Amino acid sequence: MEIMRGPPAIPSGPPSAPPPTQTYEDDDWDDDDDDDDDWDDSEKSSVHQPANHHQPGKNVKLRQKSSKPSQNGESGINGAGNFGLHSANRDRKGSEPTGKGTVKLGFANRFSVFAKAGGEDYLLGSQEGKSKSVSGTILYTIVDSEDGPVWGSPREPFHVDIKNPKKETKLKGIKSFICYQVTPSNTGIQVSRRYKHFDWLYARLCSKFVTIVVPPLPDKQVTGRYEDSFIEKRMDQLSRWLERMTAHPVVSQCDVFLHFLTCTDGKEWKKGKRDAEKDDFLGAAFFQVLGVPQTVLDITVVERQHENFHKFVKSMEASMGQITHVIHEHGKRHIGPFKREYQKMGRAFKEVATSFELDTRPRINDIDAPTEGSQQLTDAIKFTGKTYDEIGDLFAAQPRNDNYILEDFLREYTGMLSCFPDMISFHKHTISTVKECQKQREEQKMEFDEAEQIKTRADVVSYGMMAEINHFQRQRVYDYKEIMKLYLGEQIKFYEAITEKLRAAMTQYDNVNV
Repeated sequence: MEIMRGPPAIPSGPPSAPPPTQTYEDDDWDDDDDDDDDWDDSEKSSVHQPANHHQPGKNVKLRQKSSKPSQNGESGINGAGNFGLHSANRDRKGSEPTGKGTVKLGFANRFSVFAKAGGEDYLLGSQEGKSKSVSGTILYTIVDSEDGPVWGSPREPFHVDIKNPKKETKLKGIKSFICYQVTPSNTGIQVSRRYKHFDWLYARLCSKFVTIVVPPLPDKQVTGRYEDSFIEKRMDQLSRWLERMTAHPVVSQCDVFLHFLTCTDGKEWKKGKRDAEKDDFLGAAFFQVLGVPQTVLDITVVERQHENFHKFVKSMEASMGQITHVIHEHGKRHIGPFKREYQKMGRAFKEVATSFELDTRPRINDIDAPTEGSQQLTDAIKFTGKTYDEIGDLFAAQPRNDNYILEDFLREYTGMLSCFPDMISFHKHTISTVKECQKQREEQKMEFDEAEQIKTRADVVSYGMMAEINHFQRQRVYDYKEIMKLYLGEQIKFYEAITEKLRAAMTQYDNVNV
């Protein structure tokens, strides 16, 4: 049983007929520059963060507190490693007299998530004018709704199929890898992708989107990579990851994602790959092309909502860890202790039946045989023992129908939750910057227009965070509704199967003549 990915979307019009299916095969189409090795045999590629040169914007002078690496262990937007929240470094050096128009902000050091993603440059306006793209172009939108700010959805929703994994080789067989056939429903064009292509896409999406959840990919595996069971499992995990990205209104329409899904030409792939790595709107620069509602946000309300979501994430992380452990252990008991206990009972019933077979009642004639009723009882008890053996087998087989599916789902959400600490940290620094600017303005150390411009840019960040939170929460309600219906439905079928077997065993005793 498959779980639908994402709440049903309202289509903007009838879907257009897909073009004819096309396939492309070329052993070396993806071998260029640093992308020539077999990533499946190496460590996972790191998330490449955009280079941020902290140059003060016009009439703005930034005072950096420290150049030492952060001790908090922050590893970048959506990166692996320590996913705990890291408090901003708010220690201040001795105050220096500053004139009007000079901003003295208590940002974290340049190794923080906020700084590495270009948060300082964006808020201070120093990114504007640097882009080669047309300034002021809105590529993505946020609209207000009854449920709060949400991402705009200008394109028709679609889904992606991954099928037919094939083992392929290159360099005369020196390197081997698995290729998956990926087909978007809106184009019908089949493309061949390796794990390293997914890894590259993941890195680009993490670099581009600061306040969007990009779940981690399934881990790499050195041994057993070509076993059928592993390939099927990996294909299912990649399929669910792609469906998660496809269901996102922003990710599903960004150029790098569409390039991954549709490019079949080797030269075009390399060009698109380099274009994506030179994207002008990576990290915080993404907010330059984000259109938001005109309503000015109250920083006090934003901060309260930020803290509420922070508490929600911490609570959900704890509960996900607990229930994942419980479900995992429950599945182990199904294939271990539960099966053994029921089959132990089955053997015990069979031993009783064996002892009953020794029934040879005294008779005048020389016949050593049980009566009809005794033999019927013995047969019924044997059937009961066989029934308990079969129930043990049902217990051992059941986790693949519900427990394993639920556990995979819970681990997927655990991966999604691991993205939020960096996002929360980035937004927290944004809120701190606005509050610091308000203080500077009240002390007449910053021009009013300057502070308002920073507040306006900060509102774009807050709108982006709010839209992503609302998208996550809506998706969470839909996903948990579907997975719990699936899980409980399978549990009902499981216990109904046990009930039927027990009922069949009980009817055997109706035929015993006493």
